[in-house]
Amino acid sequence: MKTGHLFIIAAGLITASHSAMANTVYVTPYVGYTFSNSIKDDNGTKIEPENDPHYAISIETDLDKGRVGLFVSHQPTDYDTFSGSGSFTYVHFQSSLRFDTFDHFDTYLGASIGTTIIDEDWTDKDMVFSGGFLGGVEYKFTPNFSVLLEGRWLANLMESDTTTICNLPEGNQTCNIRVNSEWLTQFQTNLGFTFSF
Repeated sequence: MKTGHLFIIAAGLITASHSAMANTVYVTPYVGYTFSNSIKDDNGTKIEPENDPHYAISIETDLDKGRVGLFVSHQPTDYDTFSGSGSFTYVHFQSSLRFDTFDHFDTYLGASIGTTIIDEDWTDKDMVFSGGFLGGVEYKFTPNFSVLLEGRWLANLMESDTTTICNLPEGNQTCNIRVNSEWLTQFQTNLGFTFSF
C-alpha cells in the first residue's frame, strides 16, 4: 500500500478518535468474507474478483440514537478470469441507527460513504468513489464488550483506461482494459468484537 494511502487512513482514524474523545468510543475489529460480482469492460473482457476473506476495523462514537465513525476494510484479491492480484481497501465514514431489540441484543441499520483504494494492474485509478449499506445484530456480554454479526453491501464506481497482460482462456495476451462508469459491487459478511471505553 502506498504511503499516501496510509496517510489518508491514519488521518481518518485520528479524526474519528478526536471527535469521540468526550463520548464513549467503540472499537470493533472484524474478520469476514467478501462476495464479489463481475463487470465487463468496453471490449467485453470480464473482470471478476474471486470471493476472498478480508479484515476490517471500525472506530465509532454515539450520536443521538445511533453511532458515527470510520470503517476501514482490506481485502487481498485474485481473479477468476485473468491473471493478476491486488487489493481493495475501503475507507468509509459511516452512521447507523441502533435498536434495543431484546435483552442484551441490539440490531442496527446504517450507511457509509467514502473511497476505495485500489491496488490492481488492470486499472489506472488508485482511488474510486464508493458507498454502501450495513446491518447487523450485536450481543452484549458486558457493558464494555459485545460480539456482532454484520452484512455490508458495497458499491465502487469503476473507471479505467489501461493496458495490462491478461491470462485469458486463449493464453497470455495484452488486454486494453477500458471501464466507463461501471459499478463493481461486493457483499461482506462480518464477525466483529466490540470494545467500548
